[in-house]
Order: sequence, then C-alpha cells, then structure tokens
Amino acid sequence: MYVKIRQDGALGIGRGTEGSAEITLGYGEAHMVAAALEKLAQTARSYKQEYLKTTDVGGGNKITFDRADDGTISISGDKNTYICTEPEIRELAEKLKHLPPVEVAPPSDYVKKITPSDGMCLVVTNGGNSIKLRLPEAAIVKTSIKSSIDSRFFDEIVTVGQRKIAVSRSSDLKWQLSGEGTNVRFTAYEIEALVAGLHNGILDVLMDVVKGFGADDVSDIRVKSQLKRVEQDATDIFGEDKNAKGLVRDITKRAKKIIGIDEFADERANKFIDMCNHVYANMNTEYIEPLFNLFSKVFVAQA
Repeated sequence: MYVKIRQDGALGIGRGTEGSAEITLGYGEAHMVAAALEKLAQTARSYKQEYLKTTDVGGGNKITFDRADDGTISISGDKNTYICTEPEIRELAEKLKHLPPVEVAPPSDYVKKITPSDGMCLVVTNGGNSIKLRLPEAAIVKTSIKSSIDSRFFDEIVTVGQRKIAVSRSSDLKWQLSGEGTNVRFTAYEIEALVAGLHNGILDVLMDVVKGFGADDVSDIRVKSQLKRVEQDATDIFGEDKNAKGLVRDITKRAKKIIGIDEFADERANKFIDMCNHVYANMNTEYIEPLFNLFSKVFVAQA
C-alpha cells in the first residue's frame, strides 16, 4: 500500500492506482487512522471498526476497518476497498505515524473564497493580477483548463451572457486566464494547483450552503424548500419549451445530489461541475445565463 501527501495537503492511500481510486484522509487524521490499523492487525478475527472523518476530503465520510472470521483483512473508504495482509497493515500504520512534516497550506494559493457580491464568490490570483468568478464560471473554467492540460495549444472563450473569460495555452509551459481587462498567467508547475484550487474552492462554497441548513430536525425542510425554489425558477426559465417538464425534473434531481443532506462532501463539487458542464455543453444557449444566475443564488450562501 502506498501513502502520499497530495497537492491539496490531504493524504491518499491505495494500491495499483494513479489516484482515481484511493482512500483519502486529512493530514491531521494520520495518527488516528494508524491507531485503528494497529488495532486491526492485533485482532485475530471478527473485528469491525468505522472511523468517521473529521475533514471533507475524498468521496466519503468514513473509513471501515474489517477482519472477517477467516482472518481476511480489508479497509474501505471513498467507495474503494483493499484486501491486505497483516504485515501490510502494520507497515501502513508505521508509514502514517512517520509522515514527513509539511505545512498544510490552503487548497491552492491561486483560488480564494470571497464574500459573495453580484454572484462573484471566488477569485483567481497570480502575479499580482486577479479575476473574480461566479460559481458556475469556476466550474466551466476548471473543465476548460483540465481539457487544455492534454494539449500543446488551447484557446477557449467561456461566454455567459455578457461575461467572457478566455482560457488559453500558448506553449508547453504557459497558460493564461483573461477577463475584465486582466490577464492572469500560470506556468506548467502551477496549473495543477490551480485546478485543485478551483475544485476545492467550489466545494468550500457549496459546503457553506449545506452547513447553513443546519443539523436539527428541520434541516431537511430547509433543503426541500431550496429545491422547490430550483424547481419553480427552472420552470420559469424553460417556459414553453416542449421538453420543459423533463428539463426541470433533470435540474431539480441534479440539485438534490448537490445539496442533499446525505450526500458525500467531495461528490457535491463533482456533481455541481457536471451539472454546469451539462448546461454549458448540451443546452440551448438561451438557457445558460438564466440557469447560471439561478445556480449563483441557490448554491452560494448569501452574505
């Protein structure tokens, strides 16, 4: 089993994967997980323990340690399961107990959450220049940059109403975001951190909304109220479109997976980005701006 400290400061543990299928935990949780692994190795059979994460990293909120009646050991988390030998478990525990010291920085030095104003809730900054983004714009820009990473040359203008944000790659080492009369440049050594920063910035904004629903007896009612707003506003947006009912149903269903009470934290950001990509890539362009305006209100906690 490998252990790695990711660019966003979280830890990844896995085997036979480049990272798309690994168990993720916070750097500060390493010692607690190591203790659970040691307990797992010491128990001969019929043992099960669940560790609830204290951070929002990964696609799940718990890690399960299990030893079956026949002595088989498995650890599961973030929809991944690894069957391990007892020596592997002890070795993994030792690795987690002796990680190199790191300064756990924000997810990215290039993306910051700001107090929402006119829908702007994130700012991309580098080299003294900055561009403010609305949440749906951040989702589309992230997708655009990820597409550019596999290219030698890339040029796209993300257009939402009167807003235009250009994403370009002019060489192997140079990227540029342009908008509002400002150019923000990035190198190949910075671009992955920008992608991670956009993703985690989106998640951070979404979690502010989710936390605003609270954890009391009426939190579910607050969520349903917000989903009703999505349904009503989407109905107005699609108007007389012959497919209006199906479009409204689809947007409402997607919204529920983003702000629903029982959804996994990291999946909320993925689902939001998927929804924005779907609107931007597949829907009639007349719907893009009003839907993105709706998303900027519903999925952003208003100051």
